Amino acid sequence: MTNFKFIILIIIIGLMSGFAGLYFSKNISLSLSDPQTEIFFNATSKDINNKNVSLSQYKNKWLLVNFWATWCAPCREEIPELNELFKNNKNIHLIAIAIDEIEAVNKFLIKTPIDYESLISNDMQGLKISKSLGNNKGVLPFTVLIKPNGKIQEVFFGKLNMKSLNTYLKDVIK
Repeated sequence: MTNFKFIILIIIIGLMSGFAGLYFSKNISLSLSDPQTEIFFNATSKDINNKNVSLSQYKNKWLLVNFWATWCAPCREEIPELNELFKNNKNIHLIAIAIDEIEAVNKFLIKTPIDYESLISNDMQGLKISKSLGNNKGVLPFTVLIKPNGKIQEVFFGKLNMKSLNTYLKDVIK
């Protein structure tokens, strides 16, 4: 009879564990986001038509996010090269986030089109997002490569060297 009680006890413990696991999986939400990219993915920016764009839609993709401004000479210089990178690399979703006013960006885009996704974030929010992604220097341009799992792969301060960047991307993204 002792073996029978032991088996019943094991069954009861197993059932209780199963119910506890089911309860916790349904009632406790575990955050799988990376603290470094959480502010980015929870933010909303404007597109060039002044419509809200939730940055959470870019989760689960390789992202190359380039922070820039119309008044920043190195930022303006790298846009044609980023257009070329965008055309030649379909494994990465390239996003420009202008830390600027929408009127200034739209005026700039008439002369220098951006072929990849272009968003605008006001000064304070854009700086907060940029800083959360590693721009502790507060420089522009600032570019960050985010892996599909939401973790930061690499940060780039200042104007990008496109030859080095293309080589790096080919080695990292396969």
